[in-house]
Amino acid sequence: MKTFICTDHDGVWPVGVASVIFANDEAEARRLLDEALVASHLQPSSQEPYTLQCVESSSPKAIILNDGNY
Repeated sequence: MKTFICTDHDGVWPVGVASVIFANDEAEARRLLDEALVASHLQPSSQEPYTLQCVESSSPKAIILNDGNY
């Protein structure tokens, strides 16, 4: 299982967003996030493109998803 993060998908308000997706590959991660976005009445990647980043987790680390810097 891979871990993906996204900090630029559609959001309710014009502020930072952040999501974590656990999936076997990027296609599955995109499908899962799109389903979650639509369930929250937000736009999927086909209407509001976003970036997925696969996070390597073979060693301990901290990743700041959104530091508030716009």
